[in-house]
Amino acid sequence: METVNNITVIFLTGLVIKLMDDYLDQEIDRMNGRRTLAMRLDRGTLPYALILLTFAVLIEYQLTIALFWSSYVVGMGMDTNRLPTGLKSYQEVMIMLILGFLVLDYRLFLFSISIITFIQLSDDYIDYYLEEYISRDNFINYLGKVGTILLATIALMIALTIDWQMSILVVLIANIVVWILHR
Repeated sequence: METVNNITVIFLTGLVIKLMDDYLDQEIDRMNGRRTLAMRLDRGTLPYALILLTFAVLIEYQLTIALFWSSYVVGMGMDTNRLPTGLKSYQEVMIMLILGFLVLDYRLFLFSISIITFIQLSDDYIDYYLEEYISRDNFINYLGKVGTILLATIALMIALTIDWQMSILVVLIANIVVWILHR
């Protein structure tokens, strides 16, 4: 039953993360001629994403929050802008990291940060070659190709060391989520 719960939580949280990412990246997706579910849902993206997130939280809150917060931390990591809170993104990231390690199981949070980092770096590497227009926040713009591959490998090794089975599940389900939402 635990495996079924984990699969469900990873899938639902993955949908939320991808919907949020697609919603924020609409301009780049339009320039690349891509239509996403977030574009079709428009203003409905937020309420539907929140409903999905609450279902995941009801099943297993630690895993849901660890994955969701990790996606925020990794996604905001390269942004240098001042955010609506008045803080710079790195300041929000530091707050989220501290909170995550204080309130969540530290191994689960470290695993989540590692596996989400691997997924993000892999996605940025793929986007660099597939998309005509890429976000300026693409990690390749900061780390270069070799640095991106090296950091992705380190992140994957950390995740596999902490929980190799969960690592495989997250990577597989992340690919399924992308496939579903880009059809």
